[in-house]
Amino acid sequence: MTVLALVWLTVPGTTQAAPEPVDFSADLVVTGPDSDFRAKLFVRGETIHRVEMPGEAGGIVYLRPPKARGKIWMLDPTKKQFRILRWPLKHRDPVEAWTDIQYDMAGGPVGKEEISGYPCTIYQFKYKGEDKVSLKMWFAEELKYTIKREADAKIPIENPEKPEIIKGTFEMRNIKVEKLDGSLFEVPADFVQVE
Repeated sequence: MTVLALVWLTVPGTTQAAPEPVDFSADLVVTGPDSDFRAKLFVRGETIHRVEMPGEAGGIVYLRPPKARGKIWMLDPTKKQFRILRWPLKHRDPVEAWTDIQYDMAGGPVGKEEISGYPCTIYQFKYKGEDKVSLKMWFAEELKYTIKREADAKIPIENPEKPEIIKGTFEMRNIKVEKLDGSLFEVPADFVQVE
């Protein structure tokens, strides 16, 4: 994934920061061989996100705030409780699960295509020693984010002997670029931490 550095530009008489990554929200649609689901996704930069699962999936909210360092906050709004999940994560949010599949793969850009109105660079990845493409990603340069993934892959991080299978699609739809309130990425003050 592209890394965006903060650069200070100097023009006579002014000093300003280079543009930050764009905030946006989107409908997240994940399809798989056994089930499909939709969630609401809020993104700030490349690593900060909030995933709101639908009621039938428990209504859980996953947060990856700034400086999370391998942690995910899992909030239960109905009980006003939260827990911190640490790597390796037994319960991943969908964004983390679909990011982990890049583990142990190699590949690179193979073309360009427009997805949901955003010009994207297409990347393909394969496991070492295999010919089959196991992961295809569409990276939207304007958003600095991968907005679609197709996978037939496995996650060996937690259990190398019996890796978790990820097969299907992960796609953001109805993308809305907007300034997001910082409180979206924070645990509400009245929530209690549980183990």
